[in-house]
Amino acid sequence: MSKRAPTVYAFMDESGDPGRDVRRGASLHFVLVLVETTEPDTLRDELQRLRVALSLHEQFEFHYHSTRSVERRAAFFVLLRALNLKIRAAIIDKSHLPKSFSAFDTELYAFALGELVVRALPNDLAEAVLVVDGERGETTEKTLAGIRKHLSRLYESRSRVRAFKKLIARNSETEAGLQFADMVAGALAERVVHGESSYDDYVDSKLVDLWWYPEK
Repeated sequence: MSKRAPTVYAFMDESGDPGRDVRRGASLHFVLVLVETTEPDTLRDELQRLRVALSLHEQFEFHYHSTRSVERRAAFFVLLRALNLKIRAAIIDKSHLPKSFSAFDTELYAFALGELVVRALPNDLAEAVLVVDGERGETTEKTLAGIRKHLSRLYESRSRVRAFKKLIARNSETEAGLQFADMVAGALAERVVHGESSYDDYVDSKLVDLWWYPEK
């Protein structure tokens, strides 16, 4: 009997916002990241060891835009490169989206995620668990429902193997995988704005797909 493959957990987070009106403060770009691992407990344990090494509170949340210390960011990305994980990411220039495109976050999330799915090998994410940041409630359930609906249409229209056996929401304050996704999204957003970030080499060492919209 063949050994069952370990479950892939794909932690999803973003940088930027879904708004279209840049003049009113909306971001020009939207970055979506999937951090994939078969060892989510290792991510949690290693992140806790990092907190101890940096003398941080045991509940400290690694969030790119609030973790401004160069020492902390650098230590985090050194750890990232050492772990068994993969990164897929989408960078969307919202000024090139069709005018008919909704400004609601569910549509933009689903669009970016769907393209990452179809660019993956057919079975890479077939049995994966997608983990998104969110509290239990109507808003999160609406987001998950919108993603499921979009993906179902995409599988049918492109004759694709169905991805994700389960979609779940977790709180980033306690879910290490989501903190990894947030930090990567922040570094990629910095790359978009400045042409590079200090952590590009670390992120690129784990990057298996980077999709730009429109294509470069």
